[in-house]
Amino acid sequence: MAIFEKQASNKVLIDDTESISCVIENWFNTNGHTEFVIRVQRGPFSDRTWRIHKRYNDFVKLHSQLQASGLPLTLPPKKIIGNMDPEFISERQQGLQKYLNSIVMNPILVSSLPARSFIDPANYCQPFRELALQHVSLALRGEVGWEVVSPLTEIGWRLRKHYYHVRSKNAPKEEFWASWIDYGPDRHLDDKDMHAVFKSLSQIQHPYIYPIELCLCTDIGALVVRTSHKNGSLRDIICGVKPKQSFLKKYGNPKGHKPLEISQIALYGRQILEVLKFLHDKALPYGHLHTGNIIIDNDRVKLLDIENGVLGVPSFYRPYFMQHKRIFSMQSIDVYCFGHTLYEMTFGAPLHESIVDSYPADCQQLLKSVLDSILSPEACKAGLPTIEDLLHHPFFSTIVLTLQPTDRAHLKIPNSTKEQLKKVTSLLEERLKEEQKMVRSQKRLVRVQEMMSSEEERKKQRSKLKQEQKMAKEKQRQKTLEEKDEKDKLNGVTNGDRAESVNSEEKDEKDKLNGVTNGDRAESVNSSSTTGTATPPSMTGGSNVPTPPPAPPLVVPPPPPPPLTNGNVTSPTLSASNERSALLSSICNFNKTKLRKTTVK
Repeated sequence: MAIFEKQASNKVLIDDTESISCVIENWFNTNGHTEFVIRVQRGPFSDRTWRIHKRYNDFVKLHSQLQASGLPLTLPPKKIIGNMDPEFISERQQGLQKYLNSIVMNPILVSSLPARSFIDPANYCQPFRELALQHVSLALRGEVGWEVVSPLTEIGWRLRKHYYHVRSKNAPKEEFWASWIDYGPDRHLDDKDMHAVFKSLSQIQHPYIYPIELCLCTDIGALVVRTSHKNGSLRDIICGVKPKQSFLKKYGNPKGHKPLEISQIALYGRQILEVLKFLHDKALPYGHLHTGNIIIDNDRVKLLDIENGVLGVPSFYRPYFMQHKRIFSMQSIDVYCFGHTLYEMTFGAPLHESIVDSYPADCQQLLKSVLDSILSPEACKAGLPTIEDLLHHPFFSTIVLTLQPTDRAHLKIPNSTKEQLKKVTSLLEERLKEEQKMVRSQKRLVRVQEMMSSEEERKKQRSKLKQEQKMAKEKQRQKTLEEKDEKDKLNGVTNGDRAESVNSEEKDEKDKLNGVTNGDRAESVNSSSTTGTATPPSMTGGSNVPTPPPAPPLVVPPPPPPPLTNGNVTSPTLSASNERSALLSSICNFNKTKLRKTTVK
């Protein structure tokens, strides 16, 4: 390798615990079938989005794979005739959207390999099991006396963790389970320190930690061998399932939810707190406590997967404590995970929310006070108690632990490696704080967008209300005019009279706007009448008969040219003036009453 050549990363940078959202944006017909365009987003930020095209048959295949969970998933039914109708496709799109929502909102379904490979084929369509078997074979090649017998089903929730049945020549009758896991995004130890930590873990001793038979690390991941336990984990006991069944079948929709007794919860909780205190005293980061990592052996807790912290894999409850900025240290993470574990032991079912608002009425008061101090909204805002605070709580302090003479707590880590572990812990906490800041900023952005959209909606509502009011006024005006028409018809008023009345009203309105008074208008009318416009009087005096419209003003024709007399022009001024005076006087003195009446034969 060249001096300045960048070394390729040997860890998985994708966090499998990040939330996934799916939205069916559109559909189109191609080659005689319909494809749906789905926009997928990982995490809270829109820059990590991609689009996939899926047919209805792809949904059917996914549905058949998820049936092992036993959950009642509703997939839109098939249709042979009319399945290309746009109306039917739109209805199917809505049904498929509900189906996807039910998957991504369920932590068991969304963490399964069929769902992940459907949503993100670019990152989850690899042959994970075949690659893991190759890594296990290479890791065991240098270990004498160990061999792989057969792979086990996916009994755990992690997609990149695989289990195998292995055999040791030194103990041929003993059944061993080996787990292989790839390095996660929070792996910060180099190969030298990683080997030193794994050497120390192989020699760890503690009455409440499950012993490790063999642990190896390579440049890709780690292999850890432990003896199998017939009863399985604490979660298997609570759900009443068989340990060797697949994770999807065991925990998708378990038939039994058996909570523990109060005495058992207090005893197991006290033992778990003792283990967590021991790990923190040794500066070994953990953060992976849940009922699936606990073995119950002769009324004793045995903690599993204590190596996960240095391997850098994400925590099972990471999506929950990412929402609370006061949960940022490794101790607060362990306390928060302890609260979820305590809740599942108490009620027999996991808590699918980040906080708890209420409890059943039969919950024991001391136990409720412990849960409130960890999982209540006030506790998550103000800060969680420490492990020492919980050990002094009356619910746990009264428990007396019985130890055997052979029980001892031992974990020796070199000082140089311990300093590196402290740096790893600080890096884990820094990444968590940064992501929590980004989540909060994204939440604020979403709230602002909601406020803006609500303001726009209010504006639309106000505009719509104004339009409706305007339409109502127009309808009322039309109704008033129709009623007036009916009254006018009964009173014998014609359209011309109404038009004249409307014109006069409009003229009045215009005059008011222009500042013209009635007196001005009368004066204007009188002046205009004196200029030569005359209105003949009415021939009838009936009040019901409408008066005819005023006659248009007479236009006086221009005078004829002056006559020629023996080649001389007579005086035009005098003759024209006399003729005009005679005409005006005859018009003004005209009287209809003097006309002679004629009889029609």
